Amino acid sequence: MCKKTVHLHIGSHKTATTTLQNTLAANADLLARAGLLYPQTGRSFNGHHPLALQLRDPELQDQPLESRGDWPALLQEIETAQTPHVLLSSENFEWLQQLAPLQALQRRYRVRVLFYMRSPQTYLESFYNQVVKDLKTRESRTLETYICEHGLFFLDNEKLLNRWSDAFGQEAVQVQLYEKSSSPEALLERFLDALGCHSRLPLLLPPQTALQKVSLPPDALEYLRLRNLHQAPTNGQYHLTMALAQIARHKAAALQRTRAGLLSLAAQRNLLNRFSAGNRRVARRYLGSDRSPFLPSQARAHAQFDSRLPQGDDVMISKVEALLSRFERSAEPTTTASGAGRSGPKPPQDPPPQSRRAPPTSSAPASSAPDLPFALSLPPTR
Repeated sequence: MCKKTVHLHIGSHKTATTTLQNTLAANADLLARAGLLYPQTGRSFNGHHPLALQLRDPELQDQPLESRGDWPALLQEIETAQTPHVLLSSENFEWLQQLAPLQALQRRYRVRVLFYMRSPQTYLESFYNQVVKDLKTRESRTLETYICEHGLFFLDNEKLLNRWSDAFGQEAVQVQLYEKSSSPEALLERFLDALGCHSRLPLLLPPQTALQKVSLPPDALEYLRLRNLHQAPTNGQYHLTMALAQIARHKAAALQRTRAGLLSLAAQRNLLNRFSAGNRRVARRYLGSDRSPFLPSQARAHAQFDSRLPQGDDVMISKVEALLSRFERSAEPTTTASGAGRSGPKPPQDPPPQSRRAPPTSSAPASSAPDLPFALSLPPTR
């Protein structure tokens, strides 16, 4: 009897994982008919983040995989699905330190690991932008202080990949390079190719990028950082962040007074040098290349970096608040001559707690045989 193949998409963070997960969830039925199950069990915000978090939960550390959190229900869903391939996707998998519980999958399935690498300097800038915005972290240090006080362990691709290779074998680990300039269509095509699906499926793409994942321009980011620093109330923070993200779509050029969240050219090159040797070994081991894909010579200075303010001032704060006030007014209902109410674009509201765990799109496996080819380059093992 052929073993099913479980593909673990483990990240990394800030490599369009949210876009991929939203697309996979929206097309789960189509993918199931093509032979790939994107399980509904263990999904939150369209990714399998609870599954990864349950593997890190100290209260569950003594429990085998078969009885840990959502994993028993997941294993049941995999067993009953009429699909030879299964995909679990969460960037939180990359931070697992103990992979022994996950190795239990090998008793049942063929396991393959997919990891996306991003250049360390752009990864750090994007990651820092996110931790300033996120309600759970609300980072208040400047990027320079963050670098000095943080271990930056998440930039060490070699250490991370060695851990997964030790657990599942080097031949089971595939590394792809993330290209920020790629369109969603190209990104998805490359992702499916990496899984071995070379057929072009008519997948429905998300209508727009998730606002909470969009990097804010420097002054908008600095405004949030200063709020975090002065411990402004969290109530309304989500609304404020989403408003700034919408403003930045059209006013990014007006939010460039500071260098918040940006690395100097020297800092970029230092980061690239710091991880160059490890990334070269990763390239040799997984990419068939004898050079690091991220070289110091590839660093590019941000426009007018040296003339920007290192931190926000009253002028910057006033400008951001003026833009926010204008945005709020544009969203307020207006009254027409007939007295009927007419509304402009509504600003995002803080979601109620229950809606922050978005219900996953149904991914019930098709009961009939797959009618679309999921042609994997590596056949299932027996």
